[in-house]
Formats: sequence, C-alpha cells, structure tokens
Amino acid sequence: MAESKEQPYLAGRVENVMTINPVIVRVDRPLKELVNLFLAHHYHGVPVVNADGKLVGVVRDSEILSMFAGRDPFVGEYRTVGDIMHVPPFVIGPKETIQRAALKMFVDGTRFLVVVEKGDSVIGVVTRVDLIRGIQWRVDGEGS
Repeated sequence: MAESKEQPYLAGRVENVMTINPVIVRVDRPLKELVNLFLAHHYHGVPVVNADGKLVGVVRDSEILSMFAGRDPFVGEYRTVGDIMHVPPFVIGPKETIQRAALKMFVDGTRFLVVVEKGDSVIGVVTRVDLIRGIQWRVDGEGS
C-alpha cells in the first residue's frame, strides 16, 4: 500500500471560515435564558454585549458549569449572564490568518473566538471546527 505524500496545512483568513451574524446574548439576561440557549443550539460559547450592542465579554459552557465547582449555587450570587461571563472576551480580526486563530485558541484555552471590527463590533465567531475547514493539502516537495 502506497503512502500518501499529501501534507496538511492551514490556509486562508478568519473571514473565509467564520460564522457571520452570530447569536449573541445581552449582559443583563437571566441565566435560565442562557442555559436554555446553550441546550437548544448545542453551543460551547456566545459573545456577550451591553445594551448598546458593544462586546463586553463571552460566556462559555465552562463558565456555566463553574457556578457549581466552588460555590453554593443557591446563595443567589448568579442571576444574570454578566455574573458569570469571562472578561475580557477572546477576540480576533476578520483579516487574521486561520493559523493565527488556531494558535490564539490554544494559547487562550478556548474553543471559539469572537470576530470583531472597529474595536468591539461583533461581526462573527470562529470555532475550532470552522478552522478545520481551512485545512488544505499539498504533496511533499511542492512549494508552500
């Protein structure tokens, strides 16, 4: 059986693989609404915005579960998305390379990045699965 001489590499920009107009949640929304959103859509995380629509954080499945890791969840400390969101949000620009996005995800320890323009305007999200769509193949010995 002949070995394949094809080698994978990442090519393209975040804007080529991101999800545009992502679901976002407002910082003042109740946690029950957030949990239902995650369950209904199987999300791992969503951007969090303020009343003006500006990005202020992210909330991931890990933030939801962290409510039960160290404190009694029945003491009333957790009421809104803002009570558990991660700040600062994990962000990247649409023109950044897919390779850069992959590195940033691993360094930041997250499964997704919020794609922003002009500082804090959310235009999309990119996940690890999205980045896999950027894999291209070349035969050993070809120029990169």
